[in-house]
Amino acid sequence: MIDVFSPAAGQSFGDTPISIVTRTAPKDSSTIVLFDGQRVSLSDYSDDQLAKLHFEQELLFAAAISDSPKNSDQRGEMTRHAYQTVCKILDEMTVRCGDSGMLSMGMDARYIRLVLEILSGQRKKGAGDGIFEVGFGSGLLLRAASEAGYRVAGLEVAPQLLQSARQQLPTRAHDGLLLGDFRNVDLTNHRGRYSLVYWNDVFEHIPVDEISDYLVRIRSLLAPGGKLLTITPNWHMRPSDVTCVFKPARTEAIGFHLKEYTLGEVCELLIGAGFSKVQTPSYISRKRIWMSPVGDCTFLKTVLEPMLEWLPFNAAVQCCRRLGFNCSLATN
Repeated sequence: MIDVFSPAAGQSFGDTPISIVTRTAPKDSSTIVLFDGQRVSLSDYSDDQLAKLHFEQELLFAAAISDSPKNSDQRGEMTRHAYQTVCKILDEMTVRCGDSGMLSMGMDARYIRLVLEILSGQRKKGAGDGIFEVGFGSGLLLRAASEAGYRVAGLEVAPQLLQSARQQLPTRAHDGLLLGDFRNVDLTNHRGRYSLVYWNDVFEHIPVDEISDYLVRIRSLLAPGGKLLTITPNWHMRPSDVTCVFKPARTEAIGFHLKEYTLGEVCELLIGAGFSKVQTPSYISRKRIWMSPVGDCTFLKTVLEPMLEWLPFNAAVQCCRRLGFNCSLATN
């Protein structure tokens, strides 16, 4: 058993106790299994208590995932348990806010537009027209790509997200939707088939000792000239996970963002995995992401990036957002 901090019953984060548990499983659909194995009904929690439960569970699960041995069944099972539990909490929070309950998982209309622009450019160059999304969430981006006439596929770790994506996508696309550990799932029929691999808010969720394995496997999915589009919160915006609700700015993330990276670190990992070059946006407006076809300034950004820590936090965040320090496009 992994030795991580587990709050005692009744312990609170802030002024509101969060450990409202029932030892016998409730029969309603909002039942979840917490980190310590207790079954609880989310309907028993107030909105404030639910938010604090979210924070507590991410902290505990994140520490356990990071501390478990690489490639172990223990890590795989812990990851599945973690995302099943937290996704259900997030679903409940979304429903209470009056939304549909569909997890958007960091989706932004600008990302969809950029993906479709890249796919169009790849098709014109003869680099294929397929997209594989690592961590497709509820399938919103894949639906947009499918409706635009592109072949789609992807992988998720949480069964409820797979089910949601199947509801979004036509039946012909269902065989391409995979469930499991990306490093271990059978990708034989997917190797070398895609012009674009996309992942949004996934990079930072991967254990540090696994990220290089992910990148190498992603390259195997790409056709020659294929591209990897990575959206990941920049370290200078930290923390960007649930930690930001309870901790001050420039605190290291302790939730499901197992490591938040600088742009320089992302570029180094991509080149180390065998990608030939890395581009970043020249500017991100409120409506679109502008990728410069010539005169890419990625190297200059990585050289000047440490200076972001000299700026007031809000100014650093705006620089990261407007100048695309959270976005990279690597070429196979």
